[in-house]
Amino acid sequence: MTKKAPPGQRSGLIWSNWNLLLLVPMLMLITPLFNVDEPRVWGLPAFYWAQFLFVPIGVICVALVYVKTKDGDR
Repeated sequence: MTKKAPPGQRSGLIWSNWNLLLLVPMLMLITPLFNVDEPRVWGLPAFYWAQFLFVPIGVICVALVYVKTKDGDR
């Protein structure tokens, strides 16, 4: 069941500029940016360690957007 908003209140998605930060983790989907062999880190080609690097970056971005937008007006 869905709740209806009380009269006078809007419900739905709210825009915030913080939401643009959610585009940063999407950069890992553009593989030509890092589809290279060099530089190697601990023997791993750049293609692999770049993907490992995007995991904590994505978590930080999502957490930051959540914290900054959770108390916003609806």
